[in-house]
Amino acid sequence: MFMPTIEPRVNIVLDSSTLDLLRDISSKTKKSVSAICADFIKRQLEWDEDAYDIQMIKSLGEIDESKAIPANEVKKMLDALPD
Repeated sequence: MFMPTIEPRVNIVLDSSTLDLLRDISSKTKKSVSAICADFIKRQLEWDEDAYDIQMIKSLGEIDESKAIPANEVKKMLDALPD
């Protein structure tokens, strides 16, 4: 069940060594453990998206420059892909 909220929360269970590392990072950066976790999640989502984009580009194979598509058209095509 999904409940709309301004600041959605995710509850996770961490092993003690991971939690200790997060607390150490939190202390050194003067950020909350929650903020550190949110940063890690955002970064991983960006990396996964980049990996997906690279996979899509590789699947295109060799590109014939005479059939080049303008960048704005490529952006439209990428934006149309399912999330």
